[in-house]
Amino acid sequence: MLKDCKNGERFEGTLLVTEWKEVPFRQKPGAYLSLICQDRSGTIQGKMWDYKPQVLMWLKEQDIFNVKGVASEYRGALDLTIESIRMIPKEDVDLGALLPSSLVTAEELENRLKLILAKISHPKLKNLLEQFLTHPEWGTAYRQAPAAMKIHQAYLRGLWEHSVRVAEIVDGIAGHYPAINRDLALTGALLHDMGKIGEYTYDRGIKVTTEGRLLGHIIIGIEILTEGIAQIPDFPRELRSKLVHIITSHHGKYEWQSPKRPKLMEALVIHYADVMDADLFQFEQAKENHPNDEWSPYIPSMERCIYLK
Repeated sequence: MLKDCKNGERFEGTLLVTEWKEVPFRQKPGAYLSLICQDRSGTIQGKMWDYKPQVLMWLKEQDIFNVKGVASEYRGALDLTIESIRMIPKEDVDLGALLPSSLVTAEELENRLKLILAKISHPKLKNLLEQFLTHPEWGTAYRQAPAAMKIHQAYLRGLWEHSVRVAEIVDGIAGHYPAINRDLALTGALLHDMGKIGEYTYDRGIKVTTEGRLLGHIIIGIEILTEGIAQIPDFPRELRSKLVHIITSHHGKYEWQSPKRPKLMEALVIHYADVMDADLFQFEQAKENHPNDEWSPYIPSMERCIYLK
C-alpha cells in the first residue's frame, strides 16, 4: 500500500491513475510523464522518465495498472519514480483496494439518517424521501457515490456522509430560528446534492459522466426530484417549487454556477451548511495530512494556507 512507502524503497502494486500528462523537459528534447496515483491508503505523484508510445495509448484507455518503481523524497514529500506499468484486466480489479471509503461506517450513517428522518412529519416529504432512499437504483447510488472528485468527501459513501452532515448542521441552525420550516429544510438538505448520483461514475476511479459534463448535478438533481414527485399523488405544487429552488440555489452564488441565489430561509441555511461542511472537511484533511506542521501548504480551493495548531 502507498501509505507503507518509505524513501529509497522499491514499490510494486496495483494503482489507480487519476491524472496524467506529458511534461516537456526544460533543457533537452522530449518529455516525461507526470502521474497522480492512488490506492485506498493514499495518493502519490509519480514520474516516468522513459516510456514507450504504447504507454500513452494505455493511459488513454485505462486507469488501473500494475506499477513498479522506487519511492524518493522531493521537497518534503514522497514521489514515485516509475520504471514500468502494466495493464490489468478489468475482471482482476478490486476497486475496494483502490478507492478510499468514508471512515464513517455505513451502519453509523444509516442510524444518523434515521434520526433525521424521524424529525420530518410532513406526509408528502416523508413519502418523497422514502421513495428516493428505497429506490433500487437511486437509494443504492446515494449511499455509495462520492461527494466530489477532489475538494471534499471524494471517496465512496462521500455523498451520503456529506448529505447527513449538512442535514445535521441545518437541524442545529433551525433550532435557533422558529420561522424556518424544519421539515422542508431537512428534506432539502438530504436531497440538495442528489444529482451527484448521475454526475459521477466510480466503477474505475471517480470520473464525471457525460451527463454530468453536459448538465451538472444541479440539473440532474432537479430531473430526479421532479420524476419522484410526479409519482406522488397530489404533491403540492408550491412545495415542489420550494424543493426545486433549494436544489437550484444551493451553490449560493452565480459565480459558483448557481442558477439562482437562495430566496427562502431554508435554501439559505442549506447553502451555508453545504459550504461549511465542505470547508471544515478541508481543515480536517489538512490537520490529518500535516500532523507535525504549524501551517498547511497553500490550498488552492480555499485560496489560503491553514493554521494547524
